[in-house]
Amino acid sequence: MIKACVLRSGGDFGPEHVRWLARQVPGLVCLTDTPVEGVECIPLEHDWPGWWAKMEMFGPSLDGDVLMIDLDTVVCELPAQPERTTVLRDFTEPTIIGSGFMYVTAEDRRRVWEAWQADPDGYMRECRAWPKWGDQGFLMGHLADAARWQDSEPVYSYKVHCREGLPADAKVVCFHGKPRPWNTRAAWVPPLHVAPELRDFRDLILAHKGKRFVVMGGGPSLADDLQRICLKAGDVVISTNGHGVDMRKPDYLLAIDHTHASRQVPMGKHLREMSDAPIISPHGFADYRLGFWPDCPRFVLSGLVATWAAFAMGAKVVVMAGMDGYADNDYTDEARKIARDIHCPVRVAYGFLTGVWPAYDAAERFGKYTPHTSIDGLRGIDNQIRIRARKPCKVGLIELERGHELTVMRHEVRLLLKHRMVEEL
Repeated sequence: MIKACVLRSGGDFGPEHVRWLARQVPGLVCLTDTPVEGVECIPLEHDWPGWWAKMEMFGPSLDGDVLMIDLDTVVCELPAQPERTTVLRDFTEPTIIGSGFMYVTAEDRRRVWEAWQADPDGYMRECRAWPKWGDQGFLMGHLADAARWQDSEPVYSYKVHCREGLPADAKVVCFHGKPRPWNTRAAWVPPLHVAPELRDFRDLILAHKGKRFVVMGGGPSLADDLQRICLKAGDVVISTNGHGVDMRKPDYLLAIDHTHASRQVPMGKHLREMSDAPIISPHGFADYRLGFWPDCPRFVLSGLVATWAAFAMGAKVVVMAGMDGYADNDYTDEARKIARDIHCPVRVAYGFLTGVWPAYDAAERFGKYTPHTSIDGLRGIDNQIRIRARKPCKVGLIELERGHELTVMRHEVRLLLKHRMVEEL
């Protein structure tokens, strides 16, 4: 039995997701159009888009019986090899089959391939509406009599069965749509990256829930600011561009710049000379790679991005220290833009940014920490949110004027959020 997956470049998945699955499924083979280090790869022969590339697992690139596994599948233990072709029963519509985890015999593979080869373009045009949707829509007409995993093995759906934890007997958990496994941060989901691989900043989302964060900038007030805010043992400290590391050992370094401006040396080299703390950055020297930040892809000030990163990591409050280094420039407009994406209290120890966020007050208390709903959006999870229209726009059939508020599912306003037509409350 061959264990196989497919990776078509240009979509939501990349080589790191193949390696993640291969760590769970030894001997995994990948049909792909891009190299995947450490995994046996077979070139895709056709330019079929998206999930339609999965149809190549039925073709002559593979021999014999094949276990076909989608990349967003958690395999706790491989089920026993079936005696006949076995597919998923759709987890929400039992009359439909699912194609995310299939065992297909050589005979059935050949039969399906011959049918598909007769008119692949026609099938792709035809299978665009539920219930005849996607590759499973096509396969329904050819594998409807196959056995179903759920009749013999503990194969579960994350959305249907695992929200409250992993069932004790689970062998396979299928993720369909969002969230992806690596975005759930569930203890039973293998981490996407293992050392020394590059990790994603999303691995740090909510990693320090309810903590006070301190962001250290390079302004002349930094030493006084750190004394003023009385750093505590439980604080999480982010140094921007290596500032303040001689005053307080940082938990993280964050840099948006590729080169250290005054030293004219690569920023990664500069940071590693200053500290061994994990680096958060969009550049190759990062330990945690930033793929998104407010106003991305513009490289805005590291201190402002660090404040947003602290919010995403679970800050109960963010205190900005040493942020008076740009008094000769008007960065308040930049800060106001980024403030729209920071949904936790921010306080400024000293400096012109008190025009955007309140000044730090040692007597102020902030109550119980509750993650804002936008955190789910950063993790790729669809959820219900409250929005306010910044400009006249339309959500479905609902016309919104500026200032109107509405409760919607995140996916309904994804593009409106991206283009700042609405803001999340």
